[in-house]
Amino acid sequence: MISPDFLSDCIAIAARRSIGSPISPITTLPHSPLGFNAHSGAHTDFYGLPSNPVSIYHTGDLWPRPIDPEARRVPKEARPICEHPIAPVWRELGRQVYEYLDSVAVKWTSIDPVRFAQVGKKAGPLFLWVGVMPGTLSRDDAEVAAVGCKDILAQSQITDVEIAFRESVFTRSTGPQLLDYVPFVYPDADVRGPFTPALGLQIAAKATPHFEGTAGLYICEGGKSNRVFVLTTRHVVLPPSAYCNDLYSQKKKALPHREVILLGSKAYQGVLESIMGNIGRQATLVDYYKDELEGLGVAVEGEGATQAKKREKFKVLLKDAEKSIESLDKFHGMNTKFWGAESQRILGHVAYAPPISVGTGDKRYTEDWALIELHREKIDWKGFKGNVLRLGTV
Repeated sequence: MISPDFLSDCIAIAARRSIGSPISPITTLPHSPLGFNAHSGAHTDFYGLPSNPVSIYHTGDLWPRPIDPEARRVPKEARPICEHPIAPVWRELGRQVYEYLDSVAVKWTSIDPVRFAQVGKKAGPLFLWVGVMPGTLSRDDAEVAAVGCKDILAQSQITDVEIAFRESVFTRSTGPQLLDYVPFVYPDADVRGPFTPALGLQIAAKATPHFEGTAGLYICEGGKSNRVFVLTTRHVVLPPSAYCNDLYSQKKKALPHREVILLGSKAYQGVLESIMGNIGRQATLVDYYKDELEGLGVAVEGEGATQAKKREKFKVLLKDAEKSIESLDKFHGMNTKFWGAESQRILGHVAYAPPISVGTGDKRYTEDWALIELHREKIDWKGFKGNVLRLGTV
């Protein structure tokens, strides 16, 4: 069920966008459609870790958290397990733990032994940190599963390890694949466009996500190589204010990878705003259709065919608008969970970029280009359409 507050924000965005008013970037936290993660530590227990995961439940002592809405959250960091009796038996114990979680239908994604500490302070006890698919595990079920995990550890005389569950999607470092193209009859067809491999990919360097631009052309290396590149401008992925204007080539092994992400800071917030604006427009239509149906009243014997036809028309339109809201809200939730972190939006890395120069060649052009080598697992090559443009709805 969509949150009334969230829906109100969407309607406000739709109204502002319809009259062209400026609006501040929207920052939204992932929300669970099942309402599982409402406990007070959901967004504070693991605050400070790179992915800022949502906490579901953990055993042991309560962790420090803000005492009022204005207080600052306490940042955490992960620490190694160091010397501990679990290390030499972890392979077997880990197998027992994941087999147990499978048996109780926990949709786990990762299991890691780790210690946590407040930044700059001494580490606490060892935890089995269990990642689960978002929205699939309630706090109560996590508490039951934690007891089962502790029983497995106790059978090996390990009693000083706590259990923690968090929402987590395990992906390669490049994050999820770009989305498939869908026909424009789908409610989310327009807003999913920035996440497809159609030309005009909105990109930025991961190190400088506020410098944004577009990728303009796919190039296959050919021969026996399966490498695919995308062409862009050097000043976007290697901004002159941050890098020397020297030849950059990944053939020089000493050079670090300069990762490139889909959607820089502003572009990603713009996508979220666009999704919410579409939800708001559909919500406004829902109210309009309901008002029209209320004005038409209930069907009565002997009424005119025109009125009956109008009633059926508005019923269909109302049902379509409500389905669109449901679909767009689902897409918004997927977006914030699976694409929200920059590490989930990595497309590839800069492979080659000559220095920016002016008056180059016989025609005295400016030379400003770079090749990005794509991570192949980022794209579903079976459905890839190549160098095509997305022209939008017609």
